[in-house]
Amino acid sequence: MSKCTRKEKLRRVEELADLIVKGWSQRQLMSHVTCSWGLSAEQAHRYVREARDVVKGDLNDIERADMLAAKIQMLEQIAADAVASGRENNAIGAIRLLNELVGFGR
Repeated sequence: MSKCTRKEKLRRVEELADLIVKGWSQRQLMSHVTCSWGLSAEQAHRYVREARDVVKGDLNDIERADMLAAKIQMLEQIAADAVASGRENNAIGAIRLLNELVGFGR
């Protein structure tokens, strides 16, 4: 396979960063890189490492209070959706996580 452009490499690294955020495993990421883009395992490791650095950089830019607020909002929505669909056990789980996150019951 021919060498990709700097712009294409950046697009690929961003794609991998999105997959990391979605919870893909190292094995899935490596397979994606080698199968989709025809790269060697060594090259795949470099791409994945760069993508992880992008994710870490994104997290460093977010203040702790902002992250906490976003996660609280997400868990509240999950709990509400679970109750609305009759999945009370899922709602209880989300509420427990909220409790841990905000420190109630200490």
